[in-house]
Amino acid sequence: MASYGLSAKKSLGQNFLNDMTVVRKIVDAANVGPEDLVLEVGPGLGVMTEVLAERAGYVAAIEIDRDLAPVLEPLCAAKTNAEVVFDDVMRVNIPRLISDIRTLRPELARVRVVANLPYYITTPIIMMFLEQNAGLFDSLTFMVQKEVAERLVSGPDGDAYGAISVAVAYYSNASICFTVPASCFVPRPKVDSAVVNLAIYKERPVEPRNAGHMFKLVKAAFAQRRKMLVNALSNAAYLGLSKDAVASGIAKLGLDPKVRGEALSVAEFAKLSDMLNN
Repeated sequence: MASYGLSAKKSLGQNFLNDMTVVRKIVDAANVGPEDLVLEVGPGLGVMTEVLAERAGYVAAIEIDRDLAPVLEPLCAAKTNAEVVFDDVMRVNIPRLISDIRTLRPELARVRVVANLPYYITTPIIMMFLEQNAGLFDSLTFMVQKEVAERLVSGPDGDAYGAISVAVAYYSNASICFTVPASCFVPRPKVDSAVVNLAIYKERPVEPRNAGHMFKLVKAAFAQRRKMLVNALSNAAYLGLSKDAVASGIAKLGLDPKVRGEALSVAEFAKLSDMLNN
C-alpha cells in the first residue's frame, strides 16, 4: 500500500485483508468454480481478486475508491477474465452488468457475490442484493463484523434476531463459515469479523401472497421489539390494522396473545401477513 502512496480511508471504512490463508478460505466458502461469474464488492488491494480470477470464469470487481486504480487496473488488465468497475455498488445497475458480461461469456452458468463489506454500510448493501436482485444469484458470501454475522443467521427468540434475520431467512439458507481475527487486517479494526454464506433459494420454502406487506409487518414488529406484537402492529399507522384484527390473526396462528415479534419465524410472519392482508 505504501509503495503506491496509499493509505486506508476512515471515511470509507477501509480495512484491507492481508492474510492469504483467510483469502483462500473465503473463496473456498464461496464455492467458486470455472462456470461462475463473480461480483466482488470492495476488492481493495486486489488480494482476493487474484485468487478469484484463478478459480472463476469471470470476475467483476466493484470498487468505490478510484485512488486504488493504480493497483486494481494493472491487476485486472493482466487477466483475461477480470475487470474493475469504479463505482458505488449501491448505484451500479447489477442486472445490466451481469447481462453485458454474459453476452460476451454465455458459458457463465452461475452468479456469485463475494464481498468484504465496510461496517458502516453493511446492512443497506446486503438488503440491496436480497430485495432487488436475489433472483440473479446462486450465493452471496460476505465478510462482515462478527456481531452483524450473528444477526444475519439468528433465529426466533435469539438475542441477535431482527428484521434483517427474517429477510435473510426468507431469501436464503445462511450460515457462518468461520471467524476472522482483527489481526488479519491493515489497519487493524477494533472488532473481529466473520464470513457468512447465503445460499439463495431458487424456490423459497415460505412464500406469502404479498412479500411487501409481510416485510411491513416485520418492520413494525421489530421497531418496537419489546412490545407485544398486537400493540406493535396496531400502533404502526402505515399498516392500518386494528388491535382486534391483529389479535384475531395471532390467535388463529395459535400463538400466545402476549407474543412479541422476536418470537415469530419467517413462516409465521408470512401466515400472519396473509391473514391480515385480505
